[in-house]
Amino acid sequence: MDIPVFELSGFLHPGETFHMARVNIISRQDLSFHTHDYAELLWIEKGAGYHLVNGERQRIGPGDLIMIRPQDAHTYAAPTKGGGITLINIAFPVETLHHFHKRYFPDCTHYFWSSGPMPYRIQLPAEILHQLSAHAEEAMGHPRSNIELDSLLLSVFRQITLCETLSTPADTPVWLVHAIQEYTTSDLFCRGCAGFVALCGRNGDYVNRTVRLHFGKSLTELINELKMRYAATQLIITNMPIKEISSNCGFPNLGHFYKTFKSLYNQTPKKYRRLNQRMF
Repeated sequence: MDIPVFELSGFLHPGETFHMARVNIISRQDLSFHTHDYAELLWIEKGAGYHLVNGERQRIGPGDLIMIRPQDAHTYAAPTKGGGITLINIAFPVETLHHFHKRYFPDCTHYFWSSGPMPYRIQLPAEILHQLSAHAEEAMGHPRSNIELDSLLLSVFRQITLCETLSTPADTPVWLVHAIQEYTTSDLFCRGCAGFVALCGRNGDYVNRTVRLHFGKSLTELINELKMRYAATQLIITNMPIKEISSNCGFPNLGHFYKTFKSLYNQTPKKYRRLNQRMF
């Protein structure tokens, strides 16, 4: 069977360098099985369905971000019942990939540059998903220039790097994964290790040993990373005073908060906010 090749030039208006759209897929007939001569970045905003890619059928839902390489043969299928899948996709030239690889990821063998059978995929937290969609909506009102494209891609890669600092190994127990996903509120942060252990439903010593086994760090170190990931998001998407963010993360001592944040992000919370909010 001949697989059609979608060409980027077919989507662009004069003067545009990339294509971006919010797409609602109701059925498999909405988009044919295809490859393309461009790279494609997409994330699922709402709904659930399947990504049919390179001979596999993968379940997809809100927060899934996927980097489609030109050679990936794929399409989507929505359930026979339900509202379909709503996604944002960005299609851009392979030359941009070469530029990003050389400038930012010279030794990288994943993301768009993976040689594996499946394209790169990551599950994004809800707050990051909202932030990326807001940035995309803003960009839709501007010319589709290289400057706008680079801004979008850099914001995506920055957030992915943040999320990957706490990526969970494949063999991590389900109860521990659940606790990491749910440990996101000020009440739990202020309870420290006790709040996390309560989510696990296990003995504290056992939780600590399991965390060290799968992550190579102590429970306290993991908890601090979770708190700082939350803090980093709040620094970007809100104008909340840093002292208040520190308190919400369970750090009544602002100096201790600054020291912990800088140890993970190599810059102060104030500088991190200033640099990242420039992107939006």
